[in-house]
Amino acid sequence: MGSQLSPEEAAGALHEVTERRQQASGSDAHPKWTLWAIGALAIGVCVASDLRSDLGTPLLYVLAAAVLLLTFLPRWKRAGSALGYRRTPKISARARVVRPLVMLALGALFAVVLIPLRIWEVPYPATIGSVVVVATIPLWGRLLDRAARGPKA
Repeated sequence: MGSQLSPEEAAGALHEVTERRQQASGSDAHPKWTLWAIGALAIGVCVASDLRSDLGTPLLYVLAAAVLLLTFLPRWKRAGSALGYRRTPKISARARVVRPLVMLALGALFAVVLIPLRIWEVPYPATIGSVVVVATIPLWGRLLDRAARGPKA
């Protein structure tokens, strides 16, 4: 107890503890741009399919391929780091499962919104459905961040 830290040493130690805590939490393990890119692509595809129904099916395949790529490509180390994913020391099985489930949930939410809009003959139902789904993206991003952090000890 005879040695005391200087203010600079204390500040450095506090900074190191803060950095390690952020690393352990994995808050940046999932880049936010991927969900927003999928959302922007979904809105574009839905607007195009509402305006030109003959383009609906091919554009839907493009959207499905993009979603699959951005969902499963990060599992490979090089592809994931190129997309901006950060590997945390311990990635739980839950975190590996949550990402595909979130993408499925986004698709299910789109279907839940789209089906009644089509039944009620609302104009531009796919565009409205995609905007509703994209408006919920911040919630899905939080879910992915929590899953990347793992269970609280």
